[in-house]
Amino acid sequence: MRQSKAIAGAGVVRTGAVSIRRGLVAIVVAAGLAWAAYGFAQEAYISHRLDRQLSDLRQQNALLAAQNQGYFRDIQALISGTADEEEARLNGYARSNERLYLVTSTPTPAPAPTPTAPRASPSSR
Repeated sequence: MRQSKAIAGAGVVRTGAVSIRRGLVAIVVAAGLAWAAYGFAQEAYISHRLDRQLSDLRQQNALLAAQNQGYFRDIQALISGTADEEEARLNGYARSNERLYLVTSTPTPAPAPTPTAPRASPSSR
């Protein structure tokens, strides 16, 4: 049989094992806190990205709603017949009882040519 020396005497608590256990608990708790912090940061990033997408979609919806209103006005004009009259006026047509006035800007006058004096021919000298 092998003889071994006693590490601690009777009634003495071994403190080495307790400090190792506390160190392991601290490491496990720190790992759990790091995992929770990472999860929170990931959720915050995803929330921010989704909020940005939501605002972009709201802007697109507002643009589409404005376009739809324009299309609705065009459809109403086609149904009521005012679009035909407007198209005819754009092509130069007018009603028989209307007077048509054409408003234009005054044209700029062309510069008058400057008179030139007749040149003497070299043979007349």
